[in-house]
Amino acid sequence: MNLGNPERAVGGLAVARPSGVELRPLGRDDFEQALALIRELYDLPHTDSATHRASFDALVGDVDASPFLALDGGEPAGIIIFRFRRRMALSTYEGWVSDLYVREAFQRRGIGRALLAAAIAEWRLRGGHQLVLETAHTNLAARALYESLGFHDAGTHFQQRPMVLRAPRGSVALRPIEPEDFDAVRALLAIPAPTAERLAAVEQVFAAHLRQPDLLARLALVDGAPAGVVALHLREPFFATAPQAWIAELAVAERARRTGLGLAMLESALAEAAGRGANAAVAECKATVDARGLLLREGFQDVGSSYRLER
Repeated sequence: MNLGNPERAVGGLAVARPSGVELRPLGRDDFEQALALIRELYDLPHTDSATHRASFDALVGDVDASPFLALDGGEPAGIIIFRFRRRMALSTYEGWVSDLYVREAFQRRGIGRALLAAAIAEWRLRGGHQLVLETAHTNLAARALYESLGFHDAGTHFQQRPMVLRAPRGSVALRPIEPEDFDAVRALLAIPAPTAERLAAVEQVFAAHLRQPDLLARLALVDGAPAGVVALHLREPFFATAPQAWIAELAVAERARRTGLGLAMLESALAEAAGRGANAAVAECKATVDARGLLLREGFQDVGSSYRLER
């Protein structure tokens, strides 16, 4: 991105990169190279490339995504897929690095650092309040890189793959969240009340968020009053063959805790996500006993850490 001035590149194009390395936004013509890099990263089977073309084009054309490709001597050396995402608990966009990979032959040259620096620059340019990524507990080199750039370990990254669905162990009254539920959801998620000047704008953002087709947002009622909220986003990477459910929000009112409501909400939401084709689920949470126990009981595995860089 250069805002029309090739002499003054901004964002990811303005970061320093190793000598001989080209760093540029991912384009439609990079489809085969990008798919090959991601297949190496996750050791994926070689499915028919044509099945991934439409979702790749959607990624490249998404105004809320900034993927970059690194080339060394013209050879694809690394890739980063960076996105902006919104959550009900936030009134601003959150940056998220979904994928970062440098081929072994090109490692230890600073390419990974340059790719991540490009994502950070895009995040700062857009104005997001925090940038999030996940990494395995055993990936010590990646952890050292993230910490050197100011990221901190902010919690546990849980994964359930394939999804483990159980018969509901209790009845819970759930209904879709409506724009009129703004105050109830804000209270359940402990979101500070907006100022009077910002209230209308924040409510408008909340209502727009609820209209996203990939969002499953449900409010739990106990004795007719709001007692819990759960929100899942169905996201499908261009290299995947089925959606993944990201648990963005899960909260229970103090008066309804330790009653099984959280588990019942999670089971119901996961069943609904599976009904819409999801074959995996992920969650990020702080290392609290209640949250860890809930996810572990539901069949999730502790697979790594959620790292954050805050503005």
